[in-house]
Amino acid sequence: MLLLFFMFNFNFGKKKPDKKKIIIISILLCGIVATLSQCSGVSENVLWDLLDEIQRKYFPQTIINEIIIQDPNKIERRVHRDVDNAIKEYERLTKNSEPPIITLPKFIESPLDKDLCYTEECQSLGGEMRLCAPWMDTCKDTSETDQK
Repeated sequence: MLLLFFMFNFNFGKKKPDKKKIIIISILLCGIVATLSQCSGVSENVLWDLLDEIQRKYFPQTIINEIIIQDPNKIERRVHRDVDNAIKEYERLTKNSEPPIITLPKFIESPLDKDLCYTEECQSLGGEMRLCAPWMDTCKDTSETDQK
């Protein structure tokens, strides 16, 4: 009997909310959002977005977040908002509203090194091929020096 008194139940990580709680709070939130939408004339999507942003800033990792994550439409709207905010931040930081110019990578192809590759199967693959970022100095084009 004394042994049962000293037993502890340790849980690691975040505890999952009860399904019953999720259903009850989800029904309440849907009702509140629908009522506010009817009374104010504001779209339900805008109200869900507002609720999502408020809970992300002031009440992170709550049951409201679990409800929003489980709905594919709400999570898709969250992703679009995050991407739009990232684009606006990029434009603000660079003071440039035009899309960024992405330079093409350098394609480097080296001839076959028969010292390392001596079987027929290996030689049928050919030499080394690489793609390198043009701004990286560590990726030198060795194919030009080998051919000279």
